[in-house]
Order: sequence, then C-alpha cells, then structure tokens
Amino acid sequence: MDPKQLHEQLQRLQSEIDGLAVNQENRAKLHAIVDDIDRELGVGPQFVLEDSSLQDRLEDLVSNFEVDHPTVAGILKDIMVKLASIGV
Repeated sequence: MDPKQLHEQLQRLQSEIDGLAVNQENRAKLHAIVDDIDRELGVGPQFVLEDSSLQDRLEDLVSNFEVDHPTVAGILKDIMVKLASIGV
C-alpha cells in the first residue's frame, strides 16, 4: 500500500466535500475524518493508525452519504479498503 495513493484519495475527498450541498454538521464530520486520517498517517513511509474508531466513523459516513452523495460514499469506501490493506 502506497501512502501517497491514500493521501491523493484524501485530497480528492476534500475536493468533493467542498462541492457538496450538505449541512455544516455533515461537512464538519467529513472534514474531521479526513484530517484525522491524514494526521494519523503522517508523512513517513512507516505509519500506524492509532485511532481504532476511524474505521467505524468511516462506515457511519458511508451509510449516511450512500444514497444522496454516491461519489463521496465511493471515495470513503475506497479509503476504507486501503486502510484495511494496511491493517486498520
């Protein structure tokens, strides 16, 4: 798993979030999960996510956005798969 790919996916998600027509609470949740993942990943080649709740939070967000915002839900699912591939 290339950390660069995951960071690129997070940047893509940030762009999608900025264009969404959602309330401030949902927008804040999306930005918070992206910031938390990015912070946990760091910038080095060795990274370990210490926040075990991230996967649960991602699953909740996917459920919330699947119907109305399938692109965002798809990006979130892809991030979940990539995180799972590194053992999260």
